[in-house]
Amino acid sequence: MSVLAQTTERKAVTTLKKVLPIMERLDYVAMSAADAFDIATALNLIKRVIESNPEPKRNPKK
Repeated sequence: MSVLAQTTERKAVTTLKKVLPIMERLDYVAMSAADAFDIATALNLIKRVIESNPEPKRNPKK
């Protein structure tokens, strides 16, 4: 069961950013066409989540 919120927690987006390069390397392993399609769909969805949650702007420290 997941915890739903008004905004996506930074930690979730950071974790997805770490997972994305690993999943992109799956192009080099043998898999069925159906599995390759599902992986491509998952990659696109993960990228969409990352892009829809940009980095918060930080104030420079003085």
